[in-house]
Amino acid sequence: MEPIPFIEYSLYQMFHMFIFWAFIGWGIEVCWMTLETGEYQNRGFLNMPICPIYGFGVIMVTVFFRPVSHTVIPLFIVTSILCTVFELLVGLGMEKLFGARWWDYSHERYNYKGYICIKISILWGMGCVIVIRLVQPIVEKFIDLMPVKLGLALIVLWSVLIVIDLISSICAVNKLNNRLKQIDEISKIMLMSAVKIGENLSQETLDVKGKYDKFIEARDAKTLALKQRYEKIVNAADFKVSEWKDKYEGLINVRDRSVERLLKAFPHMRSISYSESMETLRKRLNNRISVSSVKQSKKNGSEKNDDG
Repeated sequence: MEPIPFIEYSLYQMFHMFIFWAFIGWGIEVCWMTLETGEYQNRGFLNMPICPIYGFGVIMVTVFFRPVSHTVIPLFIVTSILCTVFELLVGLGMEKLFGARWWDYSHERYNYKGYICIKISILWGMGCVIVIRLVQPIVEKFIDLMPVKLGLALIVLWSVLIVIDLISSICAVNKLNNRLKQIDEISKIMLMSAVKIGENLSQETLDVKGKYDKFIEARDAKTLALKQRYEKIVNAADFKVSEWKDKYEGLINVRDRSVERLLKAFPHMRSISYSESMETLRKRLNNRISVSSVKQSKKNGSEKNDDG
């Protein structure tokens, strides 16, 4: 495979480099989040075990900064800057495309609007120095030793899988956004309905109560009719509110594995337009996971007692 001028790598080599480092990046993310949350989470936008941002990042660093690859300090500085800018652009781009903040460094010191922070920038620089000076030469040799036919077959296979996974992930994000939109709209309807019904109910109650007080001593048919009218108003109001509440609870409780994976994979993801609805959805998911964990613990405990 002929290398591309000025880049010094062929498309064949760069594709395999991309896949390798995307997988390694996914593994790093999984380990990082396991230490942070105490459980496994399938990190990344895709369902497959790859994080494309790492694959693209290593290729850019390897191609653009080859002239300073033999020096540690300059390499650290320029790669820290490049990776930080790249992370910022990816974060802004994904927010514009999908209406959500996929990661948030607001809790870290010296951050810029939650997209980037000095701590992660330093880690990017250290990681790039290790990758370029120690690991990347080994990866390139391994790619060169791979039979070309096998390499081409893997490229075709990975390409098909990535396209399918990308379409699936985009559909999952759209489903999440639609669900959040419906939850948000029903929340607003419930609020407006409660206010409107409450105002009408309050006024009707005052009217009925005034008439009821006047005729309370008579206890005739008119009084009974007024009481029935009062009860009818209350029952109708309760029915309307409960109907919207049922729809709201149905949207919150519906199970969708693709949507749940995204929420677990990005615990700091925030919706730009429907932040409150997303937090409600995330809390309900976390409660469901907690209940499931408790049940599983009790089950395991009972099985151990039975074995004993």
